Amino acid sequence: MSDNLAEWRRLRIELGAIYDSAEGRGDKDAMRRAEELTRQADQAMARASLEDLRGVAEELADITKDIEKATSIAKQWSPFQDIENEIRRSFRGDVADNDYLDESPEPDSAPSMPADASSVPVVSHKWSENYQTLWDTMTVSDAWKEMATGIVTKLVKNQSRYAAVVAGTTIPWWFIAVVHSMEAGMNFNRHLHNGDPLTSRTVREPKNLPVVPDPPYSWEVSAEDSLRYERLDKVTDWSLPSVLYHWHRYNGIGNEYKRRGIPTPYLWSGSQHYVKGKYVRDHEFDPNARSDQVGAAVLLKVMIDMNVVQPFKVGGQLKSNPKTAAGDARVLELSLKDGWASYVKTELTVPKGVVQGTKDDSGQLGVRRLQEWLTVANFVTPVDGDFGNSTQSQLAKFKIANGRAADASLNDELWSLLTAPMLRALAPVGFSSTTPLEEAVLRVAAQHIAQQPCELGGDNCGPWVRLYMAGKQGKDWKWCAGFVCFIVFQAAKELGLPMPFPRQVGVDALVQDAKNTGRFIKGTSLSSAAARRSKVRPGSLFVIRETENDWTHVGIVLNVNDTTIDTLEGNTGGSGGVDGADARRLNRSVDGKDFISLF
Repeated sequence: MSDNLAEWRRLRIELGAIYDSAEGRGDKDAMRRAEELTRQADQAMARASLEDLRGVAEELADITKDIEKATSIAKQWSPFQDIENEIRRSFRGDVADNDYLDESPEPDSAPSMPADASSVPVVSHKWSENYQTLWDTMTVSDAWKEMATGIVTKLVKNQSRYAAVVAGTTIPWWFIAVVHSMEAGMNFNRHLHNGDPLTSRTVREPKNLPVVPDPPYSWEVSAEDSLRYERLDKVTDWSLPSVLYHWHRYNGIGNEYKRRGIPTPYLWSGSQHYVKGKYVRDHEFDPNARSDQVGAAVLLKVMIDMNVVQPFKVGGQLKSNPKTAAGDARVLELSLKDGWASYVKTELTVPKGVVQGTKDDSGQLGVRRLQEWLTVANFVTPVDGDFGNSTQSQLAKFKIANGRAADASLNDELWSLLTAPMLRALAPVGFSSTTPLEEAVLRVAAQHIAQQPCELGGDNCGPWVRLYMAGKQGKDWKWCAGFVCFIVFQAAKELGLPMPFPRQVGVDALVQDAKNTGRFIKGTSLSSAAARRSKVRPGSLFVIRETENDWTHVGIVLNVNDTTIDTLEGNTGGSGGVDGADARRLNRSVDGKDFISLF
């Protein structure tokens, strides 16, 4: 017994030294392992009064071997290397009933000397194989997919904040977005390090961060510190195994999950790979507790399914969809290859060769389009097709305001940020198979008006006018009919229906076609509010009658009231006039109005 007591005391002293050394290096995994070995040694010693002293001695001997191995590792590896690969599982206890045991592969090779402080953590070949196998065999239930979809939708909504934090690095915005979900529940009042409040430095592991400046912190300052602390700002490999490895490393690898062979819930919760076992607080593991978080790997799978992250080949780099800059997950369902005219694609495609000093040639609108969208974003510059100092200055201010470097190139992602209002207007609304066309028209029109379409650079000019008028613009191109026809087309397109009537650019032509097909309703024939409600359905069209044979304006009927109609219309103004500069919701008298049914 005295020998065991002496051995126990020796182990406690050595474990204390290992813990202090690990704490000095900031190696939280080694600290947790030292604590676990201390606990095991104490438990073994507590059983020393039992008859089976031989078994106790064997346990202490096994712990000694683990300490020797951990000590060897501490002398060879920096806190950011694969120490967990060398510490073999010595835990003797129940293994959670998980689908797939996450075995700890041996590292490919061990460094001959401590890693340089500026080195970048790199996933090993065998670990890559392990991650790939888990990924390839992962399945996710519909319930977990629904939860993940809700989270990803929120992450996309805040894309601009995540993108601003990683600007100037190769870190994908969605990588830290997932970390934000895992560590802080997407709360921007919490540290990205571990979810502690921003009002002070971190209290839980990793502790006392950021070192500078003094608290309280903005989320951006804290997030940037976290990325530097984990050395993610130096990573250049964003292939699938590397992405999973760096998420795994962010949470900690050499822990109870690895020792028990449990695929970490930080990655795999929500898939069949993980069932139970989790840390309920720092250093306290419960083998029967279950994580209710959606794991990072599951979120990534849903991001790929939602086109947030673009599909990739095995071994290829994971890349962001530039359209996520619009901050609306519905935009990612918008495919410009699917039935949209070329003039729509032109408005949403980044113009080539547009740099300071260039001017638009005849028929080219690249510089002008940039100037228009800068003006839409309230970075007003002359819309003259000449990329001069004003345009350059306003573009730089726009970039900086959105977390980009002033000299960042005008690429697909930045153009999606500029054209976000139009992308959101064109995004699928999400109709059911039973949605009536009239209802779809109202919802599409409301979606467009929410983005505040307006003229820019002259009467009946600008990107919105060109969208509604099939690429045309200018003083003579009044666009109220073009607005109505485009809205009906977009609604019918999403429902999988043909356009119910020919597209027209003039109000008189719309009326004539309606008369020819029996869809015209003369306003004077509706002698009461009840008659109007019975004949004029929300989603149909109204036209303003100037004379018996001339109609000057058209819009969409939103509601039929006793003596007025609520409308959704383009090429109008706040006074309710015609040939105005924007699109909006208005209320108009029924006097002097005729109506057109969609069918």
